Amino acid sequence: MKAFYQISYGGPESDKYGDLPDPVIGNDKLLIGVKAVSINPVDYKIKSGDLKLITGSKFPKVLGSDFAGIIKEVPPGITGFKPNDRIYGAVSVITRNPGTLCELITVNPKSVRHIPEGMSFDEAASLPIAALTALNGLRRCRVTAGSHLLINGATGGVGHFAIQIAKARGAIVSATCSEANMDLAKKLGADEIIDYNRDDLGKVEDKFDAIFDTYGKMKYKQIFYLLKKNGFYASTLFMPWSGLYAIFVKLFYSRYLTSANMRARPEDY
Repeated sequence: MKAFYQISYGGPESDKYGDLPDPVIGNDKLLIGVKAVSINPVDYKIKSGDLKLITGSKFPKVLGSDFAGIIKEVPPGITGFKPNDRIYGAVSVITRNPGTLCELITVNPKSVRHIPEGMSFDEAASLPIAALTALNGLRRCRVTAGSHLLINGATGGVGHFAIQIAKARGAIVSATCSEANMDLAKKLGADEIIDYNRDDLGKVEDKFDAIFDTYGKMKYKQIFYLLKKNGFYASTLFMPWSGLYAIFVKLFYSRYLTSANMRARPEDY
């Protein structure tokens, strides 16, 4: 099969396009013909070698997590799917599985769903990691109807899903973005827009029940200033303070700090 892959960690000089062996289907996985793939921050972090302690030193590596495609083969015993079904999902490349930037992949049936009628392969492939990360972040922030939520980086991959999901839950959404993306944030449903290039978050008068930091770079003083007592802050980046420091902040400042990465329940897809 044709594939786009790496022969080492690094920049463009480490990329190759060529032939790799077709995957072996096995008894518990679907064989998928890939039609579309989207790229996420985890891909360039793996590519650069930032995560090599986890991803290892075995090459070639095929990157790409999100995908949409058509089922080629279904092993006996797997139900709910058949050849030529249009499906989408994600694979975990961070755990050293082969990625999706290739013609054929094998996937656990639990990790895929049928593409809804009328949705394109490109649209479906853009959903899994960003949308599920947004959904998990809002869960970690305990966002419900009437919650006043600040989304930092609201027009990025995760943020633009978070606005829509939060509004669907009945939340009041304040969104930070650049001036160029203000119209998009409004169109997605944000109630208030904050230009992060001009507006100082440390001078915002509102206080929030929850902050979802999809950019992951808010400063401690901003968080404590903006977050109400017993409020929740979630970041898409892994934070060392999500352990002992989070306990300290909870006990002495009555605020909750956590990381919020992709998590999925069966009903989420």
